[in-house]
Amino acid sequence: MNASMEAHAPSARAERWHRSEAGAIIALLLVSAVLLGSLVVADRAFGIDYYDLVRDPNAIARNPGYFGLVSNIGIILWIVGAVAALQAFAASPREGATPLRRTLLAGGLFAALMGIDDFLMLHETVATAGIPEEVVLVPHMLMLCALCVCAYRVRAATPRLLLAGSVLSMALSFIADMAPIHGSGATFVEEGFKLVGILFLTAYLVAIGHQALRSGAALQREADG
Repeated sequence: MNASMEAHAPSARAERWHRSEAGAIIALLLVSAVLLGSLVVADRAFGIDYYDLVRDPNAIARNPGYFGLVSNIGIILWIVGAVAALQAFAASPREGATPLRRTLLAGGLFAALMGIDDFLMLHETVATAGIPEEVVLVPHMLMLCALCVCAYRVRAATPRLLLAGSVLSMALSFIADMAPIHGSGATFVEEGFKLVGILFLTAYLVAIGHQALRSGAALQREADG
């Protein structure tokens, strides 16, 4: 009887996997249909040429390919950090390192918010409506504060200097942006500090994500043993 149950177990797992895969395929097709349908609506109903939505901005404007290169690298780093943290949060067991999981969640959400903001230029767009940029950036600052609070609780077991370096660099970038200095090197200083801050934060999130996954794997081995 046990042999029969063991023989049926792999087929049951395979059946569940195929059902899950089929569900994922259907969901992806629906998302694709919504995105493509949105292009048609924008083109036909709002007069926004779909060509302007599907092509690279530099190709449309006929700018050199290096325009916005550092900004694009920063966006990639934001998303790498967000994916690393949120994937580790989702994959790590709920039992055990709860403070670390909270840090992963806060860090992943902050990096995702910043990446989407940089990609779509959200706070710049909102600021053009007359709202001061300092007010628009309040949600970003609150999310960063939440990350720092969570990270402080696990500071002894994580590479806290990476996060400290990131926060310091971002603060210096913000100060450089707000300072009434309009020299030729002002933008270089601001963006330089910002890039360093993103690099440090991404390294921190990848490191603690890897740490959480390793801890989860160790707990699983102990449970199996």
